[in-house]
Amino acid sequence: MSGTDEQPVPVQPAPAAPPVPQQEAVVAPVAAPPIAAKPRRGLGAASFILGLLAILGDLIALVLAVVAFAGAITNIGGVLNNPTGSLGSAIGVLIVGAVAVFGGLLFALLAVILGLVAAVRNRGRVLGVFGIIFGLLILIGHISALVGIALAPSNGFSN
Repeated sequence: MSGTDEQPVPVQPAPAAPPVPQQEAVVAPVAAPPIAAKPRRGLGAASFILGLLAILGDLIALVLAVVAFAGAITNIGGVLNNPTGSLGSAIGVLIVGAVAVFGGLLFALLAVILGLVAAVRNRGRVLGVFGIIFGLLILIGHISALVGIALAPSNGFSN
């Protein structure tokens, strides 16, 4: 070989230019925007639950009345022979029915009021609308039944 062996020469990177001083801008601290809390759905849910409770109370009272009526029909001989014994069960059914009617009216009225408030304030609007619907169904049903009972002839005979 010849005496001139070529050795690679390490390449030096070019020196970087000195950083140019920049003027620091004074930035005023920016307040973070307030975190928007999700509106609670409590009013709509309460309206929906009250409407459902009114419907369930009516269904339970209806089932009890049907069972009591079916028991009276199947045991008509005992009812006619001993009216005082069946009078107690009839009074019990009437008390349960009265509690169901007036409790259902109260629950339905509360469901409608809370549903309206929830719909206006956007606090569970969908559940509030369903609460209004359930409450109005119960109110219309109960009021029409009470008016029908009040307008029925008292002697049992019609003209």
